[in-house]
Amino acid sequence: MSGTPLHEFLASELNEHIRIELLTAIEQARSGCRYFTYNTFNVLVDADRSTATVEDELDDARASEINLRQFTELLAAWRQQD
Repeated sequence: MSGTPLHEFLASELNEHIRIELLTAIEQARSGCRYFTYNTFNVLVDADRSTATVEDELDDARASEINLRQFTELLAAWRQQD
């Protein structure tokens, strides 16, 4: 694999169902954390720190942290490739 876990997640695992699930969770988040487990990547949405962390399920040393607003923008702009 090449790239960061964030980029790999966006390119290979994200689909419309996951996108809607994450956007809804972010919109509803007021405080605390929510943890989402997917096939290859896990996503931690931390409302208190205003961050999202994408972790590689197969290599726990690999993770990408991003500002929650930036992550939301990436999810909103994402379009599934046919």
